[in-house]
Amino acid sequence: MSRATPSSRPYDRHLRLAGTRNLRDIGGYPAGAGRQTRWRTLFRADALDQLPVESQGALVGLGVQQAIDLRFPSEIAAWPSVFRDSPAVRYLSLPLHEDRPAPPGGIAGGYREILDSRGAQFAAVGHALLEPAGLPAVVGCAAGIDRTGLTIAMYLSAVGVPPDVVAADYALSAASFAGDGRESRLGDWRSGAVRADCLPEYMLDALDHLATRHGGAAAFLARHGLAAVDVARLRELLTEPTDDEAEDGRLSRVDSGP
Repeated sequence: MSRATPSSRPYDRHLRLAGTRNLRDIGGYPAGAGRQTRWRTLFRADALDQLPVESQGALVGLGVQQAIDLRFPSEIAAWPSVFRDSPAVRYLSLPLHEDRPAPPGGIAGGYREILDSRGAQFAAVGHALLEPAGLPAVVGCAAGIDRTGLTIAMYLSAVGVPPDVVAADYALSAASFAGDGRESRLGDWRSGAVRADCLPEYMLDALDHLATRHGGAAAFLARHGLAAVDVARLRELLTEPTDDEAEDGRLSRVDSGP
């Protein structure tokens, strides 16, 4: 069975930088055909509006070249990202859906509604990642759970990560918000005890809807302007051979001789 948290990995998944509570690396996930997602290439986050200078420097030090902000325009106006005017990080405001109340049907119903109505926005994220200096990138919203969760799930699915692993990654936000949050040094609702409602079944329902109604992530993105060649390029950028696969390739090249 595929696993969301491999027993051995080269990096910490949850980056505990002051000014955030839910900043995570999506590297190391199985992506089919002897590949896995690349570490230190795509990050998911809560709002990046209170990052102190040292945390901003830490993200830049990790190679981050782009910050994609999925929040509502009203959120961005009230709490602008620290990267909005950054000379070091390209900033893109890309609201995933309108500044309006959530639709009926609870979390799962809301996720289905977003998938049905915001295809252009999902595809725009992929185009942004493919831009020069588009990666490494951090994608975030207010809590880094719902809008971020759906966006990351879309691209994990598109590059071959199995649904159970995608859902388990989504559910890790509960652990990110566990505890009293004092180490985050935040000055908003994230600074205290937070109940993160991110059961894996919510994401499994969304992925099932994506598959049955839209033909899966790659077909969905293609329908909204991200061509198959673009998805293939993203797979190259966001995944890499597993250690075993890379070693097999090296041995094969040595054995083949001149």
